[in-house]
Amino acid sequence: MRIQTLPVLIALAGTALSAHAMDDRLYLAPSVNYTFSDNDRRADDDWGLGFALGKPITPNLNMELSLTGSSLDFETGSGEYDLVGLGVDALYLFNRDARLTPYGVVGLGVLRTDIPGADDTGLMANAGLGLMTRLTDKLSLRGDVRYRWDGNAAKAFGENNFGDVVVSLGLTYALGQKARPAPTPEPVAQLAPEPAPAPMPAPAPAPVPPPAPAPEPEPVPAVKTRQAAQLEQSKPGDVIVILEGVNFEFDSARLRPDAIVILDEAVTVLNRRKDINMDIVGHTCSIGTTQYNQGLSERRARSVYDYLVNHGIAADRLTTQGFGESRPAFSNATRDGRAKNRRVELHIK
Repeated sequence: MRIQTLPVLIALAGTALSAHAMDDRLYLAPSVNYTFSDNDRRADDDWGLGFALGKPITPNLNMELSLTGSSLDFETGSGEYDLVGLGVDALYLFNRDARLTPYGVVGLGVLRTDIPGADDTGLMANAGLGLMTRLTDKLSLRGDVRYRWDGNAAKAFGENNFGDVVVSLGLTYALGQKARPAPTPEPVAQLAPEPAPAPMPAPAPAPVPPPAPAPEPEPVPAVKTRQAAQLEQSKPGDVIVILEGVNFEFDSARLRPDAIVILDEAVTVLNRRKDINMDIVGHTCSIGTTQYNQGLSERRARSVYDYLVNHGIAADRLTTQGFGESRPAFSNATRDGRAKNRRVELHIK
């Protein structure tokens, strides 16, 4: 056989949950494929089509119901293999938020084989690796290479099974609108309890010694970052650039270590300045599509919000929004201007 085995190792390494709500919309995935057939099939390589209905299940896992079809001509004489497969595939995405997302795939299903003089349906399995890139909020391009094992239910040429390599290129199109995080509910006013009856007057207490002098309060620790110092002195109406583009991983909402240092000091200041509330606002430069930049600005603002809330800042003190590339603070015509436009601001209320 041309292909005896194809060992595939997919490292399903656990990754941290995304800092924002997962996009769990159903999606459609049409594709074209090219089958490099097993030599024992005695058939030529040829093109085919595929279609899948999928849904994200966890931040790293998608499940798909897939349908594939191809027709392979015999190498000699007349006749062809008509192959139609129906199966369930599991896709493991190594970083769903990245512009380029590698993934591994394994699947199991049935394959209908129709050849001159024989036809039957038997078990098939596939495994492989692929790469996906987001084009818009709804549309992505993806391609993968899979090894397909076919149990040869039709017993063509007296073989027990076949192993083909299938290369696919296709699109994924998300259905509906992306869900947004639910707003924090307003606190419900509680009725004041009935006043308790006045207690009976207690006997006069015995004389007590004067209290000891209160200890001097510990000095307030000084902040080190420029952003925290501005927040310490802020008043309603102030706008503070808390993070810049370099504080996030490239083309992602994932916070870098230098951003954590800034946000930790911001938490310290906000625990002292309980008199201020904030609107966390994300912006981007003009590189990329308008739709993509809008989504990226919202995700980065949400990352800052989630970090502050997870470190003890009350959620009802914070709101978020993103403006994408629509509100540049500097000219997008220069590299320095674009870098300054990639920012997250705190609008003090």
